[in-house]
Amino acid sequence: MRSTRLHDAQMVSAPDPVPRSAGAVKSAGRVLQVLEFFEDVRRPARATEISEALGMPQSSTSILMRSLRDLGYLDYDHATRTFLPSPRVSLLGAWLDGGPIRDGRLTRMMERLTAETGKTSFVAARSGIFAQYIYTVSSTSTMRFHITIGARRLLVWSAAGFTLMTGMEDAEIRALTRRTAAEIPGFHARSDDVVANVERARRKGHFLSRGLVTQGAGAIALRLPEGVDAAGRPLALAFGGLQEELERDEDQLVASMRAGVADFLQAAE
Repeated sequence: MRSTRLHDAQMVSAPDPVPRSAGAVKSAGRVLQVLEFFEDVRRPARATEISEALGMPQSSTSILMRSLRDLGYLDYDHATRTFLPSPRVSLLGAWLDGGPIRDGRLTRMMERLTAETGKTSFVAARSGIFAQYIYTVSSTSTMRFHITIGARRLLVWSAAGFTLMTGMEDAEIRALTRRTAAEIPGFHARSDDVVANVERARRKGHFLSRGLVTQGAGAIALRLPEGVDAAGRPLALAFGGLQEELERDEDQLVASMRAGVADFLQAAE
């Protein structure tokens, strides 16, 4: 779950450890079938319903759904035990079709912000106990932070996470902190500290993190207005970069984000 500071020459892709095979092709087809199922029903659904509708074995369907959840393509509601495509799925075709996200206005706003500030920008959504990056625009500077789409940070210990939780009750935040401590080995943050950070994000309207994930690095995040995601799920917009630069330029960077969001909302009217 770490972000790494890299030079362009250091940005390499690891080889795929899974060989390409007929099994992989079959799995790819099932992934598309699942996404097409949701396109058809347009509502949350349980794995059992999806298994029956697609004629897939229950065990295979459950494994596939969990894999898509872990990769950030599906959201899972523990209360109803249902799955729903995440905002990341919408962004896959953002350049193809219309809508607040899908017509590309959100990604174009991020591209403008990165061009204006020189900072890597990203949008994050909640995925269980994580804040997951559903879209990123990397800085073009020689020294930059490479943030991968699909990367996850702890919801209760990241700038994006704190801003995503600003709409939650404190009791829910404390429960989420306890759940994170139970599921993530080595995580020992106090719930009081998490609540205090969320309250700071509520009060200031944004949050600047300092070395929470990577020493010397940070992020500035703010919560996007309601309605950007058609399903009403909260999204966070953020810049990532060197901690000292973010601290120095905090006011200017926040002003740039707010201006970009205002232009985005005006264009959506």
